[in-house]
Amino acid sequence: MARSISTVIVPLIVLAECCSWYAVITTSYIGNAVENSLWTVTFLLIAAALLRLLHEFRGVIQLAIGAAIAGIAGYLAFLVIVDVPMYFGRWQADLASGKQLLGLISGLHDVSTRWAVTHDFAHWQDEIAWMSLYFSAAVWSSLALCSFSLVKDHLPQYRRSAGNPTGRRMPVGVRPARAFPSMEQQRTAV
Repeated sequence: MARSISTVIVPLIVLAECCSWYAVITTSYIGNAVENSLWTVTFLLIAAALLRLLHEFRGVIQLAIGAAIAGIAGYLAFLVIVDVPMYFGRWQADLASGKQLLGLISGLHDVSTRWAVTHDFAHWQDEIAWMSLYFSAAVWSSLALCSFSLVKDHLPQYRRSAGNPTGRRMPVGVRPARAFPSMEQQRTAV
């Protein structure tokens, strides 16, 4: 299941980023609402895969997976309660006011020429929550993911499997006793 889910993740992220760029170029908040809805689906799938893997491991790896699931639950709550409704509400307000959206060429021109620097909190107050989380927790989480390449060779010792049904930690390089040939098998092999 986790492997199947992993094949869907990248296309969903690419589609979400396309929606993000659509929103930036056209100034239509429906792109942001769809983008964040796609992130919601993506992280629901990731949480499902991690829940499946949670019982495959033990020890520190199981704790790491559990922490990731808890973090994802918080992120999903934020997306569903704050982010998606905010952008959907902005889109509805723009429709009600008759706001003209930008086309591709005018949108690209707008993106490349309009630079307004502001320190006024009123311009940022609705964005503070996601920007604070994005530029802190998300960055540190991404950096933490890099550490998995350092421990990937040690993952088998934390995995619950037929070769280690008790789930007890096996010393590195030691296989369960049944995996070694008996003395009789060793003599006949010579």
